[in-house]
Amino acid sequence: MFDRLWNWVPNLWSNPISLLGSVLATVAGVALLVMLGLDVAGTATSPYQAAALIIAVPAMFVFGLLLIPLGLWIYRRSRAQRGLLPLSQAVAELFTTPAGHRRLFVVGGLTVVNLLLVSVATAKAVHWMDSPEFCGTACHTVMQPEWESYKDGPHARVACVDCHIGPGVSFLIRSKLDGLRQVWHTIRDDYSRPVPTPVHTLRPSRDICEKCHWPDKFHGNRLLYRIHTRQDEANTQEANVLMLKVGGRDPRTGAYRGIHWHVATDSDIVYEALDDKREVIGKIQVMREGKVVEEFLPPEESKGPVVESRTMDCIDCHNRPTHHFDLTPADALDRGFRQSKLDASVPWLRKVAEPLLARQDMTRDGAEQALRADLEAAYKAQYADKVPAADVLDKAAQGLAELWKDNVFPERGVTWGSYPNHIGHKSATPMKHGCYRCHDDKHKTAAGKVLSGDCEMCHEQLAQEETQEELGDLVKGLMPK
Repeated sequence: MFDRLWNWVPNLWSNPISLLGSVLATVAGVALLVMLGLDVAGTATSPYQAAALIIAVPAMFVFGLLLIPLGLWIYRRSRAQRGLLPLSQAVAELFTTPAGHRRLFVVGGLTVVNLLLVSVATAKAVHWMDSPEFCGTACHTVMQPEWESYKDGPHARVACVDCHIGPGVSFLIRSKLDGLRQVWHTIRDDYSRPVPTPVHTLRPSRDICEKCHWPDKFHGNRLLYRIHTRQDEANTQEANVLMLKVGGRDPRTGAYRGIHWHVATDSDIVYEALDDKREVIGKIQVMREGKVVEEFLPPEESKGPVVESRTMDCIDCHNRPTHHFDLTPADALDRGFRQSKLDASVPWLRKVAEPLLARQDMTRDGAEQALRADLEAAYKAQYADKVPAADVLDKAAQGLAELWKDNVFPERGVTWGSYPNHIGHKSATPMKHGCYRCHDDKHKTAAGKVLSGDCEMCHEQLAQEETQEELGDLVKGLMPK
């Protein structure tokens, strides 16, 4: 029996097309088995090796398998045309003769094996394409800023697809089709620098964010500490302490109050965005049960063509929930001192470092060396009697370079302020970002009611620019170390 089967195998090589398919399928099949073995063994691969093994090799395997029957069909058809063997007779022999039965048995067995290989490879490919590593590193030249910020962000253990795609086959297919467009732009090297935000195709937060978070939950008031560093010799830390009126649905009354009333389930806020970044806001409507209960109009000078009409949700304020960047060098320095990336005992470091950190002409590979040289030169020019030791300058330059590389990606077009955070209203241009996009004291109803920008609507100031010694005992006790 095996001799007869072996004698039939050369039919696969009876024409160039089937021969090519046999070679491709064999090579790819062996590669798939090796790939699965490496995966079971836990061998690490680079993103490009993974792309080749998980996408290219299975595609080559399937292509080779398709070429084999195509070549045989063309070969049989040409023979039938020459009167050697009708195609219908060849097909009939598969079901009526012992030799045909053996061929069907071999083909069926190989088909089962091939289907298993392809299924495993497909499952592996889908799993890999759903991983954060695929999103962040397969096209790392494009997504490098987002990938770097994601790894150090509050959602670093949440897969990218959980937020950017969410559940549902239709959204998965849509995202993959959109991904093909992005790959094409990457190949052509004509993608946007920086990658534009917001993501206009992102699903509503009720489909994504609220799978884990619960804005209806009554949070009441929360203390918020903003720690800053003064530009004095001691790099003195000071605090702004706010009592945030987060609110939510009051369990006693059932009414929404506080900041989170904006996403109340019993009402909708529909606004017109007059630019792609949703920073210039036109008409704002408060709706309940599908009816407009309040309508705020912008001032005449702000009116313009409507780019988008949108129902407000979590992302309109929490627009950088994962990919967080410091807005200014001052913000980055405050963070550096808080996280001990910079040593507050180095005199005048806060004041000397800020203009150096604002540089945008450095390369990421050479940032530490450039900052080290500039730091020493700045100290000698401004505080010649306070120049730190060489090892102290080395460590300070290392911390500054880390902060700079967290925020500036010259080849990607990302620099200070490229991605503003709309939580609150801290900005170099405060009326453009955050709460003040709507609460600008200019949006009014026909009756004259104004969308107020009064700070006390959302928080109360408990301490302003006070050192730890100046804070009250209660506030000081709750202050994060």
